[in-house]
Amino acid sequence: MSEHVLKEFETLREAVEFIKDELKKTDAERTEAREISLKINPGRVLESMEEDNWNDELFLLYSIDDGPFFVFGSDYDIEHWLESDTWDNWGLWERDDIEGSLNEDVMVWKFHRDICKEKWEILYRNSKPFINGWSRQRKEIAFEAVPSFSLN
Repeated sequence: MSEHVLKEFETLREAVEFIKDELKKTDAERTEAREISLKINPGRVLESMEEDNWNDELFLLYSIDDGPFFVFGSDYDIEHWLESDTWDNWGLWERDDIEGSLNEDVMVWKFHRDICKEKWEILYRNSKPFINGWSRQRKEIAFEAVPSFSLN
């Protein structure tokens, strides 16, 4: 497994369950840290957990045809994984319409806090609810002929 991949799974169910567990664990860790902070400084006024941690995110990437299913911690990790590990393995040089066919064949989901929809409605307008406090959004892969990739 690549250094960029957080975890790899054989089935979509396993990947989604892992993501749900990770998001719940992230919430629990954030809640614990906030409680410790309040114990240390009881007079401190904290923003809501979502306000404080709006940049928490996870990504799921997989081929439409079949697994494996990859979980990433950031878009940076996906971009570097596509550039280094996947470029040759997926035969991207041979594709006629790299950008179009890649987005038809590969799904990328971003899991983000719900507050992102409130803060930046235009960027997150196509987000769908996922679990308590978290939503998911389909991301497109943009090919750059260097070769490099970016998520839009």
